[in-house]
Formats: sequence, structure tokens, C-alpha cells
Amino acid sequence: MKRHIDNPYKMNWKMYGLIGGISLLIMIVAAIWNDITCSLISDIFKNLGFGCVASTLVALLIEVGNIKEKNEKANSVYDAVYIDLKSQIMWYVKTWARLCGIAYTDKDYYQEEHTWIEWYEIVKIKFAECDDNRQAELMYFFNEQLRLSIEGIEKALKQIDSQQYILNINGIYDEELRGILADYRFEFYAAKFTLERDYDKEHFWRSFDAIKEDLVNYINNWVDIRYYNDYRFKPNDFIDDTTEVMRAMKECEKNNK
Repeated sequence: MKRHIDNPYKMNWKMYGLIGGISLLIMIVAAIWNDITCSLISDIFKNLGFGCVASTLVALLIEVGNIKEKNEKANSVYDAVYIDLKSQIMWYVKTWARLCGIAYTDKDYYQEEHTWIEWYEIVKIKFAECDDNRQAELMYFFNEQLRLSIEGIEKALKQIDSQQYILNINGIYDEELRGILADYRFEFYAAKFTLERDYDKEHFWRSFDAIKEDLVNYINNWVDIRYYNDYRFKPNDFIDDTTEVMRAMKECEKNNK
């Protein structure tokens, strides 16, 4: 799976190339000079140049090993810290499929596969077809289920905030990612604010229509979960289908070219 920040530690190839190149040049010049003059000084420079090249090669090999080890640690920390938030966002987008499967029994939605955006639209369309009494019941049910999903996301965001020091020292908390997390924090705060107010159904859907549009963009901005927008699943599909994940990842890559 892709990461927004992958292998944050990089080799300074320019520095090692410059040192090695200068050392090699000194060694060549000294060798040519020695052939012409048979000078002891040129022998010294030639040996120094050879020693620098050898030392640079050894240092390079050590640095490659260190960078690999540091990147493995950083990637492990990244995965460990952000996995809960990614799972909670997935749980939220799947909530719309569960709402559809539970609330509407006129059709066997458990046999259908849609993206979360499509499930949202189905829930909204079917809601409009219900009478006022049924809509009142559904509003209560939707509110209850959506709150549970949003609370999980808020807890995951707070957990990330509490680990900023670890993220910073491992180089896996850049400004772009900080902005992405801020977008999620604001969007789900707005969703929770809507659910906590006694709004009518028209206001509820206007609010969640705006949240849906924003969330599509925010999911697309975070490369780790970009495929969520194209991932198709059934209402009771709580475990990622590897084949479908790969298809969704290819689709989102094509859409973002």
C-alpha cells in the first residue's frame, strides 16, 4: 500500500559523489604527475586520493545501511500511528452502505456492490421516497449510527495529535499531511455539529451533501486512502477484498493522472 510519506530519509548522493570525484581526480593527477616527475610528493597525493576514495566507498556503504534501517523504522511508525485513522475513515464511508442495507428492505442491497459515494446517493434517494413518519425514524437511526463512526475518527485524530513528537523525530509529519489531518478534523467536527443540532431533514441533507463533496476531495488528497473513493463493497463487507482494492487503486491512479 502507498504512504503519503514513504522512506523519508534520503541518501546525499551529491555529497558522496563530489567527495569521491575530487578524491579520484587527485589520485589521477598525482599518478600522471608521478609518471612525469617520479616525485615523492605525487606518490603521497596519489596514496591520499586512493585512501579518500576507499574511505568514501566504505562510508557510503555504511550510510546506505543506516538510511535503510531508519526508513524501515519510520515506515513502521507511520503505519502504526496512522492505521487507526485510515480504518476509522473506511468505517465511516461504509456506514452509508450499512444504513442502506438495514433501513431499506424492499430490495436485497446486501447483494449489491457500490462505492461509498453511490451508497450515499442511494440512502438519500430512498429516504425521499419514505413517508414523514418513516423519515423521522430514519433520521434518529442515521444520527445514532453516524455519531458512532465520527466519534471513532475523532479519537484517532486525538491519538495522532498526542504522538506528534514521535512523528516529527521520524520525519513523518510534514506540512502537507498536517493540512490533510486538519481538513479531516474540521469536516468531521462539522458533521458532528450537524448531528448534535435538532435540524430538519432538509438541513441535514444539505449539510451532509456538502460534507460528502468535501470528503471526496480530502480522501483523494491523502494518497494512502485515495482508493476509498473507487472501492466497491457490499453493506456487510467489513474486510477489504484484495482484488477489489487493487482494482480501485488502479482506477484512482488513472483518475489522478
